Amino acid sequence: MFRSWSSRPSLALIGACAWAASCSAGQPNRSESDAGSDGGGSDAGYDAPHDAAADVSPDAPAPSDAAADALSPSDAGADGDAGPSCAPQPGELGPAGGAATVDFNPAAPFLQFIPSLDLGELTAASQGRERFVASWDAAPGTREHLDGLGPLAIASACTSCHTSNGRVPSILDGGETGVGVLFRIAVPQGNGFGPDPIYGSQLQSLGVGIPAEGQVRWQSAARPDGLESIEFSPMGLGYGPLAAKAKLGPRLAPQLLGMGLLEAITEADIICREDPADGDGDGVRGRAARLADGSIGRFGWKAVTATLRGQTAAALSGDMGLTTSLFPEESCTALQPDCATQPSGGEPEVIDQDLDHLADFMRVLAVPERRVADATRFAAGAGLFESTGCASCHVPAQRTREDHPIAALAGQTFYPYTDLLLHDMGPELEDGVPEGDATGDEWRTPPLWGLGLGGANQRYLHDGRARSLDEAVRWHAGEGDAARAAYVALSATERALLLEFLESL
Repeated sequence: MFRSWSSRPSLALIGACAWAASCSAGQPNRSESDAGSDGGGSDAGYDAPHDAAADVSPDAPAPSDAAADALSPSDAGADGDAGPSCAPQPGELGPAGGAATVDFNPAAPFLQFIPSLDLGELTAASQGRERFVASWDAAPGTREHLDGLGPLAIASACTSCHTSNGRVPSILDGGETGVGVLFRIAVPQGNGFGPDPIYGSQLQSLGVGIPAEGQVRWQSAARPDGLESIEFSPMGLGYGPLAAKAKLGPRLAPQLLGMGLLEAITEADIICREDPADGDGDGVRGRAARLADGSIGRFGWKAVTATLRGQTAAALSGDMGLTTSLFPEESCTALQPDCATQPSGGEPEVIDQDLDHLADFMRVLAVPERRVADATRFAAGAGLFESTGCASCHVPAQRTREDHPIAALAGQTFYPYTDLLLHDMGPELEDGVPEGDATGDEWRTPPLWGLGLGGANQRYLHDGRARSLDEAVRWHAGEGDAARAAYVALSATERALLLEFLESL
């Protein structure tokens, strides 16, 4: 029987004193254990995310002066110094989302509003929810502000990829892929990478009035260590072959919870955990994703956007073919002439007011409370999570800025289990598709909250190769190698406790 927070005994965060000491000394002790499945939205191009990241809705939290001052590389640890000190971890474990926590609802754990919104906040978020759940039509449509889908897209509704009751299908039986995974494209160009000349930076599986760009199939191969590698191949390409040496980068659609809390972490609190030159010698570096405008990326598998407004606009463009003031052009290339001649739903197709309301909706998504059936076992699993090094990158607690305009998001201590930094996870997890400030083998530490709520379609890691949390941990390499080795060295009973802990978050 699951207990609500009010009926559960207070659980000490094992190792909290050690975390506090390391952060206050300015040299956080890190190791990587990226078993999570949270990820980012879409990206209409290699430069576009920087523009989106720079945009902040009038209602969105702006970086504090301290955070802005901390953006200098010399202050932020880019020269090998640790930079500003981190706030200490709390000694007691509070509600998963602070004041933004809701009781666990097994029928619909995601897409719930945080409690105690005022009338204006609730109205704006409700209007955003209407757009979020709506199925968009091709232009010209009969519903005002709900046409303009495509011409190239992946889905016709936000809820096609982000549902309230778990994860949507991604890695399907028979080698097919579902709408729960999208595919970035990168082509080597000189000393860097760029979009495919025909297909751009994302393969679109839905065509509206024109052929779709194509589909993707997968196949796996067993390895001696019991894991299965996964390879993806395009099929049914509608406009000719991909460029030579083009790479496909799969990205699982994230579960949406606590997004406003993550947005409300100050940039200084992200930067303080950087250690790009491995100044503490633990083999784990970690660095903030610095976007072209100087802001710090925090959303997406590669941390390519800094705000919910920018992330939402990128997803509307890349995944649904809907233009906004941030992405005013259709996602057509010059070698797809019929794409550019299709009817438009307006200029832009999603007006700023609707974009703001969508961001408002995302900002007030609640965090379901943990499902702790046995407090003693939970505490034991938490201790193993820390002792193996998982907690050094999947940092348990974060805190929001004190002056957030939404009361339930102001000054909140919450537990996402992420540092929001980029980490090199080694060649086996590299997909050859860089984004924003991240290289092909760098991944943002995904939050772990809600990890056990994916349902029958749950897959793990950025490409869904891991069929279980155990496999996800065993795939760790690069900066995560020490944590993986520590996990493998545990007894079977200890591993079961650690995995049970992760499932309960």
